Amino acid sequence: MPSKELLEDVGKYIDKYYRPEMDDIKMDKEMRSIFDKISLFREKRKQLKNKENTENQIEIDESMAEEFDESTMDKVKFTKSMSSTIATNRNIDDLMNHMEETFSQRLLRMIDERDLTDSQVYTKAGVDRRHFSKIRNDIYYTPSKKVALAFSIALELSLDETKDLLGSAGFALSRSSKTDIIVAYFLENKIYDMFEINDVLDAYGEAVFKL
Repeated sequence: MPSKELLEDVGKYIDKYYRPEMDDIKMDKEMRSIFDKISLFREKRKQLKNKENTENQIEIDESMAEEFDESTMDKVKFTKSMSSTIATNRNIDDLMNHMEETFSQRLLRMIDERDLTDSQVYTKAGVDRRHFSKIRNDIYYTPSKKVALAFSIALELSLDETKDLLGSAGFALSRSSKTDIIVAYFLENKIYDMFEINDVLDAYGEAVFKL
């Protein structure tokens, strides 16, 4: 866990830039400033973790290695990039063609375009098979905003693509939501590690994604 001082320092930028009355997250000068501060926060957390891991490693007795239990291992992080498998085409004709898609239609199309399997996507999104089956079988299924965001991360979407996917479910990225700001930061920087996203969300006191 980061120090109290570090969390307080990073939390100051949220107090400064948090705008409940502003609903759209755009890459203007102000948002770039916010994202720069999150980058600095992540770097400081990384340094602290590396330091803690080094100190903990020194304290480990060699005899403990013989009693190592694989069941205590952390989940393996999914780091293989999916976004590199598809070139995004966001010209006006393409946007118009998909304008009337429901969330289910858009999600399934995006999965097919990336040549991914359903299980690859819903597993990374933290959605179980039964839940995904409802989405696939009901063209008008409306997910929660958190689920829609989870699929955006799992599909490794751009910020604009995420806005489109959320819009098809009746949602929008908002500056009035700290979760939205944090997720937007990771999407904009093409960081799709759910474990790291959850780590930062938790540090800011926001609900994490189910894994």
